[in-house]
Amino acid sequence: MIYQKNFIYMLKNHYNRINISFVRYTKPFKKKWMFSSHHGSHSNELALQYFDFAYPLIFHRHWPSIRLALLSLPKPVALINPHSLSNKTVKQKLIEEGAIDLLRFDNTKLREDFSLIQEQIAKSDEEYGIKKLLEQKENRRLLGTSDLTDNQEETNEEEDDDENDDINTFNQPESVKTLDDIYKQALEQQVHSVIKGNVVPVVDDDKDRKFEKMPPSWHVYTFPRGNTSRFEPAKTDELNLLDYYCMDGACVLPIIALDVQPFHSVLDVCSAPGGKALNIFHSCPYIQLTCNDSDSLRWKRLVEVFTKTVSKDTLKKYVKFVKGDGCLFGQREPASFDRVLVDVPCTSDRHALITAFNIFSRKRVQERVDLPDYQRKLLESAIRACKPGGIVVYSTCTLAPVQNEGVVERAIENLASTTSNRKHRGHIDDYPIRCEIISTKSLEKHYAYFFEFHAKTRYGSLVLPHISNNFGPLYFCKIRRIS
Repeated sequence: MIYQKNFIYMLKNHYNRINISFVRYTKPFKKKWMFSSHHGSHSNELALQYFDFAYPLIFHRHWPSIRLALLSLPKPVALINPHSLSNKTVKQKLIEEGAIDLLRFDNTKLREDFSLIQEQIAKSDEEYGIKKLLEQKENRRLLGTSDLTDNQEETNEEEDDDENDDINTFNQPESVKTLDDIYKQALEQQVHSVIKGNVVPVVDDDKDRKFEKMPPSWHVYTFPRGNTSRFEPAKTDELNLLDYYCMDGACVLPIIALDVQPFHSVLDVCSAPGGKALNIFHSCPYIQLTCNDSDSLRWKRLVEVFTKTVSKDTLKKYVKFVKGDGCLFGQREPASFDRVLVDVPCTSDRHALITAFNIFSRKRVQERVDLPDYQRKLLESAIRACKPGGIVVYSTCTLAPVQNEGVVERAIENLASTTSNRKHRGHIDDYPIRCEIISTKSLEKHYAYFFEFHAKTRYGSLVLPHISNNFGPLYFCKIRRIS
């Protein structure tokens, strides 16, 4: 009987401890707003919905693979720091791990094979478009709408051609039933940019450029195509400088297009967080680099990146940090720089899918609608700040043509008209500014092994994310100021 009572007592104590532990750990957690069960309410979800409406009209059958890559981890590259004491050791270590120098990759056969693949994909896209047209005609015939007059059929064919050339006409869907009124209004207010494609002259001055000859101080390492290995966190040397800086591999392309030469004065209008500016400085050390950004937090990040990779004495001698509105550089320092990079704020397609509060938020509807106009002002200011004969490279990290080719065409058109220059406050004269676009097709051909380029861009180049080499998205256009 005594043993039975002791056993019951032990069971009760054990039960109470279990019950207390359950009470302790089953206390309801605070519900996180970003993991709410109300789908479609957060800006990253709205961004994906927006992409699913707009981008299939532009990229057609390529959109599913682009979408998969955007939702997957991006592939970084390692920008070697030439100012670090351990840069030679780090390069040897990366080579042993299987990394290759993106700027000096000289496998000609692989390059030619991938260029041929890109040509075959472009040809297949044309055949796919013709097939869709024939299917549409057959569907009209089966539906009993084939008794149209010849003129009506010709009109319909022209409309179909316009629909298939969606890279040049970026119109939103007419009806969006799944989104609320605010978001639907934002879609309808998006700029209907018609890219004419024949307004700005395009020259192929880089066709004979030897891209394999790069400055000895500039090294960018990546893993081969299909290799998803990651770089270890960067370490510091005896001078407390990082041995390399990780970034998106597509960011290297605008700097290659910029073609900075020794003793050039270079301006980076929207410089933060500093990856492209670092590439500029490492590609040609004997330059005067001006880094600008208007946002205080991003500007601090920019200065921090440079101080961790470049010694203080070198920074004081060659780099100038400015915090101000990029739209005013054309007024304050007209025709002052040999090279200008303007990496404008954009919808940042990949970033928008992983952040809970971004430009697709309902609270930032008007900001997104006004974004292309702000981008145009930044580009016009950059061209005004560039010397005649100098080079301006415009870049974004979005797939939207309205922010890419649309901005380039409208900015160059505005600068070519004397009326727009008269309206520009503080401008010295009323003469138009003429520009031309330098084709980057030869650059695309040379780097076809590493990047997937869109075949239907009228101006510049567009890097499409692809799961085998998940770089981008990134658009860049090379512009020369003539007068």
